Amino acid sequence: MRTADLIELLARDARATPPGVVNRRLLAALVAGGLVTLAIVALGLHCQPLLAAAQQSWFWMKAAYTGLLTIGGVVIVRRLSIPGARLRAAPLAAAAVILVMAALAAGQILATAPADRLALWLGHTWKVCSPLILLLALPIYACLIAALRRLAPTRLALTGAAAGFAAGALAATLYGLHCPEQAAAFVATWYTLGIAAATAVGALTGRRLLRW
Repeated sequence: MRTADLIELLARDARATPPGVVNRRLLAALVAGGLVTLAIVALGLHCQPLLAAAQQSWFWMKAAYTGLLTIGGVVIVRRLSIPGARLRAAPLAAAAVILVMAALAAGQILATAPADRLALWLGHTWKVCSPLILLLALPIYACLIAALRRLAPTRLALTGAAAGFAAGALAATLYGLHCPEQAAAFVATWYTLGIAAATAVGALTGRRLLRW
């Protein structure tokens, strides 16, 4: 059979994806992976006293930062899962969030006495923060990859990176339920580094895992 005949045969039964299918599959993947990660945080790492933490501005600073990055990552993943869809402003919006947090961190560092700046930046958990976010991102990333394999991404490495970014951001959000660190400088560095590591894992593995 000629290649043209095969393409025509395959296209003959092609149907447009029903509206909402992409959203439902990605949402289901986020919920499934997020529940696994939440269970690990709650049972393995243990949550801090959330009622007291929720009354502090630093708690919402962390949640807003990682939450906005999660939304941006999911929007990018959704667009990449549809052939021909444009990314539009989602990557720029995510970059803007990171830059705002970096500016907030820089302002905090400059307002702190020089002798106290290193302690503010490193906090108490800098050695474990980024690796834990990366590990917590893996269940979410696996679920996203499983969902994306049922869709039609064409830019595989980029889609894998976006899935890793979204997984890392959601993992960082859930990790914030455990993490007692309060400084914007800490979050801007070590949370972002964990998300970047998850993005790199996605970029390296996406091409193979998403191959048709």
